[in-house]
Amino acid sequence: MPHMRIKRMGSQTTNIPARPKIRFMSMFSEIAPLAAFFLVNQAYGLYAAAIAAIGASTFLVAVTWVLEKRLARFAIFATSIAALLTLAAILAEEKTYIKIQPSLFSGAFAAVLLIGWLRGRAMMKVFFQAQFDLPAKVWNSLSLRWGLFFLFATLANEVAWRVLSDDDWVTFRVLIMAPATGLFMIAQLPITLRGQREMKRTMAADDNAVVNSAD
Repeated sequence: MPHMRIKRMGSQTTNIPARPKIRFMSMFSEIAPLAAFFLVNQAYGLYAAAIAAIGASTFLVAVTWVLEKRLARFAIFATSIAALLTLAAILAEEKTYIKIQPSLFSGAFAAVLLIGWLRGRAMMKVFFQAQFDLPAKVWNSLSLRWGLFFLFATLANEVAWRVLSDDDWVTFRVLIMAPATGLFMIAQLPITLRGQREMKRTMAADDNAVVNSAD
């Protein structure tokens, strides 16, 4: 028989795969570039703010590598795309390249999640199954919810950068969309926690069945 890692809880024996903890650096990496973007824009304008945000993201990728010995691949990809668009904005003297960046990222996420959901594949599971054990119905629900949220975020940004001044658009991104994203994430905790409890009960029942059949 293949070797199995066993975790004992009281008198029960359950086979529970170890899950990596949600990393503090992952959360901080979302906040620091926005903070740099907002603060630098107040003093030096949109181009300098975009460069500062890219610098903050690059620094955090390096810190993640030093502290956790892992490459944050998505952060590297996102920072690279942002750097290319910011360079294009500076060379062309066209701020639109900076303002459409959130639309490109949220639009891509919306497309991946919603197309996957329509095809019966929960892409949230593909992205986060290393961190969470959830039933298929919960993964499907989260994929739909986040897909719709990212679609809303894309449309909101497309309207905002067209009707707001540079400073107002930055304020919209930092003080409205960032908190809205955080609140939406918190709103998904109940369904996520219920799903985790359901999976633990299912896994415990399966383990008891295995133990009973072995006896």
